Amino acid sequence: KGKALEIGPLRSCEMKVATTLGGCRLRAVTFEITSTLVCMAVPLGQVYGDSVRHYKLPCPSDDAMKAAFKTAYGKIGTELPNFGAASSMSERAWWTRMIEMTLKEAGCSDALKPETFPLVFQRIYSSFGSPDVWAPCPEGVRAMRHAKERSLVVGCVSNVYHRYVDQNLPLLGLHRDLDFASTSFEVGVTKPDSALFLDAVRKASHVARLLHGSELPDISPMEVLHVGDDLKKDYFAAKAAGMQALLYDPRGAHMSQVLADDLVRSLDEIPGRIDALLAR
Repeated sequence: KGKALEIGPLRSCEMKVATTLGGCRLRAVTFEITSTLVCMAVPLGQVYGDSVRHYKLPCPSDDAMKAAFKTAYGKIGTELPNFGAASSMSERAWWTRMIEMTLKEAGCSDALKPETFPLVFQRIYSSFGSPDVWAPCPEGVRAMRHAKERSLVVGCVSNVYHRYVDQNLPLLGLHRDLDFASTSFEVGVTKPDSALFLDAVRKASHVARLLHGSELPDISPMEVLHVGDDLKKDYFAAKAAGMQALLYDPRGAHMSQVLADDLVRSLDEIPGRIDALLAR
């Protein structure tokens, strides 16, 4: 069992969940999607910049576009959190606002003209639904396949909207080993809210009975392993929901805050961690 490393300056709630959950069997694995199963093949700023430059319009550097996106995301995310789910807003309408705000922050006034903006918007929006921008993370895909080969239920828990699961994952072939998805837009809350993780546990229980027998008991949170790359939204949040968790931390930035057995520097370590949990 893992030996806890020296804990950094955590809040009391984080200290409480930073404990190992040994001695229970593993029945399901969930993954964060972005950076774990799906990676960007092209930098975000370049996608926006290329879309503006396609129409031969003035455009700042790709780094400036990325900075504008971050600023816009903060503003729109505060005004309309969770892609506008609580406002009964379609994710396409939300992204229209988001892309418009990004272009404003970047100073792309020509791209915002009434007859031009729909063209630029569509090019950006379509790009983010294509394999030109997204690519499977090979190590994450191997981890998901390994979990299925071990007869585990496999799902995803992510702050995303319907199109991400309905279109992007199948486009990359990632739907084949995925039994279910719990998304923030569908559930109505975002990570780190425990409700999103507990929705995944409920779905995993139903899938397990469909796949392995209707007489099976519910899967408990402790029988689910969540894999993600965000310390608070994935690792601490999953632990707070009663699940086991692995933090994907390639740079080792959080080694002082996470149990040694709960941190992986490479997604290729996940199959071994799964097998170790199954052997308990």
